[in-house]
Amino acid sequence: MDETQHSAPHPASTDAAAPKDLAALAPADEPLAIRTAEDILAYIPHALGEWPHESLVVVRLAGGQLGSTLRIDLPGRRGPSALRRFTDTVAEYAAHGGPAAAVLALYTHRAWPDPQRPPHREVLDAVVARLAEEEVQVGEVWVVGEKHWRTATCTDILCCPWPGTSVESLRASRIEAEMVYRGSSYGTRDLLEPVGIPVAPPAAVAAAIEACLQDPERWWDPLVFTAALAAWEDVLSGQAVPDPSRLRLLAATVMRPALRDAVLVASASDAATAWQGSSATAVLRAAQPEGQPPGLPGGVSVATASAALDLWSASPPGFEFGPVLLGSTGSAPAWDRIARLERIALSLAQMEEPEVRAPALSMLAWVQWARGRGGRSLKFLERALSADPDYRLAQLLWDFVQHGQLAGWALNRETAWHRAAEAADEEVGRCLRAGDEGAAPS
Repeated sequence: MDETQHSAPHPASTDAAAPKDLAALAPADEPLAIRTAEDILAYIPHALGEWPHESLVVVRLAGGQLGSTLRIDLPGRRGPSALRRFTDTVAEYAAHGGPAAAVLALYTHRAWPDPQRPPHREVLDAVVARLAEEEVQVGEVWVVGEKHWRTATCTDILCCPWPGTSVESLRASRIEAEMVYRGSSYGTRDLLEPVGIPVAPPAAVAAAIEACLQDPERWWDPLVFTAALAAWEDVLSGQAVPDPSRLRLLAATVMRPALRDAVLVASASDAATAWQGSSATAVLRAAQPEGQPPGLPGGVSVATASAALDLWSASPPGFEFGPVLLGSTGSAPAWDRIARLERIALSLAQMEEPEVRAPALSMLAWVQWARGRGGRSLKFLERALSADPDYRLAQLLWDFVQHGQLAGWALNRETAWHRAAEAADEEVGRCLRAGDEGAAPS
């Protein structure tokens, strides 16, 4: 395979990845010559716009050319059902349009001490087997580690020297130089760097989520909804830094779409607008509330939640719910509150459960979309759809960004987000590469 010349004029995006369109980087009559494994591996980060992290990358091959490129998070859980869902996602992408061929590259920092057992071997074996079911021929499988890269299909250290080839060879390769010359660049930082908020213990988060799944009707109670929104308002207003118990609660609340949307609106405007505009609180707005919002574990006190209910019931909303959610209020949103939402969502997105990761990553995508940063939004949406391919908010935002639909705030200098004016963004700004500062693609 390494002796075959491939050309890669323009990898297409998929529903789980947003690689760059290389047609903008190279004339159609000057395809990029890809001849070796090193060439392909040097090309992948440019196709994706980032250096993959704990990911599997699938590159389709068709007609002697490199086709579209998929990056998908490695599965956090390794049970049969989780692994099957993962391999089904890869197979659906790789086999789209009929039988084809593909190469795989697994990016990981996990150590590889034994040539006979590459890291994440069970994932690689399952993917190759699933692709075979779809008649997708896998030409080669590579593992790209922190310092070395090497084929996973050759265990003979005489044929394939151990521990492999230095990763620096990719950054110093002919393809790397050619791509940089054509104006391409990519980032190396992970999207989800820690932001200084304590992380809730995984077991505790799992227990809270399981309780929510066991009693989903609880979150439909308007008084519980009010108490949950009051807990969010406590952190969005800057009154409190969420501790692990609060994060457990916030993680459970974003699993309900109505609460998630209310939080987005509350971050951009105020909690009264979110509470009065949500259909979840209609029964409380129609009549005098009976009872008090409960004291939720990790939430605010009953007295604080009750005071919030009284205030929100009496306050006229500053905006309408829908226009805030769509970023089209005509006046600037509360960018400082949105920045606080971003910090919390970054912490939630580091949790293992896809029931939390998908909404948290979608909320982060909404933040970037509101700021007019389509490239960053797509990267978070890629992660969200990797966690849950059917997550509705991620699908809707994906369509928005792909069709160049910007938030109204981003179109007006008076309402647009300005990085220099928001010191709180400096830490979060390190999470994404500096080269992806542009607005949504047109």
